Amino acid sequence: MASSSQPTKKSHKRKSDAANLATSNSNISVVVEEASTSAGPAFVNFPSVRPSKNTPFTIYTRDVGSSSDLTKQHTIIAGETEDVEYFSTNRDHNLNTEGSDCQYLPAIYDPSTSTIHINPSTPLYLLTHGVKRLRASVNLPDRSAEAAKAHWKVQRNDLGETFGTRKAKSQIKAEERNKVDVDAMQGVKGHLMGSIPELLLKEGPVEASELIPVPNLTTSDPTEVYPRDSLISPAEWSSIDITSMVKAQEEKDRKLPMNRGWLHSRIRYILNIEDKNVRKSQLRYVYYLSTLLLLLKKAPILGKTSSAEIPKLFPDIPRQLLDGVIIRFSEIQGKKHIITEKMKTKLLAWICVLYLTLSNSFSIETNIPAKDLGLSETKIQTMFKSLGCSVNVPTPEEREKQGITLAEAKRKAVLKAPVTFPQVKRGGPVRR
Repeated sequence: MASSSQPTKKSHKRKSDAANLATSNSNISVVVEEASTSAGPAFVNFPSVRPSKNTPFTIYTRDVGSSSDLTKQHTIIAGETEDVEYFSTNRDHNLNTEGSDCQYLPAIYDPSTSTIHINPSTPLYLLTHGVKRLRASVNLPDRSAEAAKAHWKVQRNDLGETFGTRKAKSQIKAEERNKVDVDAMQGVKGHLMGSIPELLLKEGPVEASELIPVPNLTTSDPTEVYPRDSLISPAEWSSIDITSMVKAQEEKDRKLPMNRGWLHSRIRYILNIEDKNVRKSQLRYVYYLSTLLLLLKKAPILGKTSSAEIPKLFPDIPRQLLDGVIIRFSEIQGKKHIITEKMKTKLLAWICVLYLTLSNSFSIETNIPAKDLGLSETKIQTMFKSLGCSVNVPTPEEREKQGITLAEAKRKAVLKAPVTFPQVKRGGPVRR
């Protein structure tokens, strides 16, 4: 039986490590670098919102040309993202407030010389943030209704602090912590406003979304609103072979990438067109639409497939056309092509434009693409509206001409020119 006084292996190892550390520390020298008057490393503390590591920051000073140490100058550090501004609040004044009465020093240890280098010119900044969208309201005049609302909120918070539950108190503190201090921003307004562009309110017609083909906004002909070059490149267009569609006697011999009943009905209609050039062009549009339908179907597994294996997912599709649609409707993540939600929306926009192109008079019942795509009719109607289409039930005159009742009528998307796009709704949260 082992004696209780015998040290364990763990304690013996701890003692030997401590002895080695003490021996090594005895030979370490400390070098304090010279003080610097220019910007260098800095410590920052984000009490609430923390930006990403890629957000750039800049140090500004009031004492331009000063020979004093950077830590003794009146400086601020500021940076911004697309929606939020960040700026320090503790080193741009003479008051000895929080963050001004202590200093952290970075040190770098050089094992080759057993030397610790200390940089004494490293200021500490406490950062706060401001929301850019609220910047426009900073200089608004005080109204009686707004002042009354602010007074009511102060009284409500006082009652909550005194009689509220723990959850209510935590919420009040969180609101106060995230509140933008307008007075604290006055001193740094000049620096921030110089580097941040003003928010411009755009007037006039609504611009087209970046996720739809580039439209012709000046034409009055619906057939020219979305020209062919905005949908497919000339090289991809030339690579489409329509021979099998022209010579096939049965639907299965047409070799479409994706078979859909509506596409075959359009092929039968197109083959009866007298103009040879129009007939060829329409058949190529059918093949292109069929390719995009297959791409949408294969989207979930495309991101799991290597670039070399992608052609096996799309047999018989010309390589030039396949490469073009993969580049146009996917994003590269690592070595894979991923069809993200954004790219899926773009792909759906192209598909809807092709349905319009192949339809009669650039109008189509929205239930047709909804059925082919396996999506809700509401989503398809929203996409057609984003393309500048009007989506309505046929008028009584149109229903009478077609010989259908109101119950039998289907909503139809119609593209008119000059094209106009719907206003983007920017509503706040639902009030309860």
